[in-house]
Amino acid sequence: MEIFKLGEVEPLKDDDFRRFKSFVKDETNWKRRHKKKNVEVFTRSTPHTNMKMIKVVAIFPDVSSHVIYDMLHDNNYRSSWDNTMRESTEICRITWNCYIEHFGCRFQYILTFVVRAPFAFANRDFVLLRAWQPYEHEYIIFNRSVFHKKVPPRPEYVRALTFITGYVITALSPVSCQLMYLTQYDLRGDIPSWAINLATTKVAPRLVKSLHRAALCYPGWKAQNRPEFKPWRNPEQQDKSVPALCYSDILREPDFSLKKVHEKHVSKEKALKEVGLPLDTKLDEDSS
Repeated sequence: MEIFKLGEVEPLKDDDFRRFKSFVKDETNWKRRHKKKNVEVFTRSTPHTNMKMIKVVAIFPDVSSHVIYDMLHDNNYRSSWDNTMRESTEICRITWNCYIEHFGCRFQYILTFVVRAPFAFANRDFVLLRAWQPYEHEYIIFNRSVFHKKVPPRPEYVRALTFITGYVITALSPVSCQLMYLTQYDLRGDIPSWAINLATTKVAPRLVKSLHRAALCYPGWKAQNRPEFKPWRNPEQQDKSVPALCYSDILREPDFSLKKVHEKHVSKEKALKEVGLPLDTKLDEDSS
């Protein structure tokens, strides 16, 4: 698997997960944009898109890697920490599969993942191949864009691309872990630099804080909500109505225009108000 090759669909191997992990942990050419307590945010330029690659590194001293892993999978709990997702639908299975959105034991699937965009930008949707793999003291999940005949673009969304997005969750002790999150996407919009800076320096750390709070509550919630039901760990619990992959449905090229959507009209003041920040908050206009 080539990290930035869009549209490639094939069963993933252990080497693919290890390659992604090495890519996430590589420290070359990253610029730190935020550091506070146990959270750091970095950005880096790449030749694949004018959007910066973003990496978040967080330490959770009181949450195990297993809890983070389960919580990220559990769509029934997701609204407690992530209000950006609007809908998620599995399209087909490649190997073992997961009805819940994120990662498992070599489960892979193509799904439509729709995100509510912040700051009054148009909503985006993605068609993604997702893959995940557990190790003894670590979990890895990543996804990337693919093109599928049965999931054409929809008028209410801008079809966006992710070159690579994923997590590396590493146990530090039985009750603590490190979460590394990386994403390189192309939102296909003329996104102003202040919006990128706002997302990396203000919004990303807030999301990590929200995720941490939700993780602390997840074990108690899960104990009261079908505690035995973890299809991301138990393939026999997966939705058997999801069809197997048909390779003739896979497109080699995008089935939509790659022309950028003009979104310079979005107000910085409105964005700051939306995220609850003072209107005089300084945002470096240079996103380099």
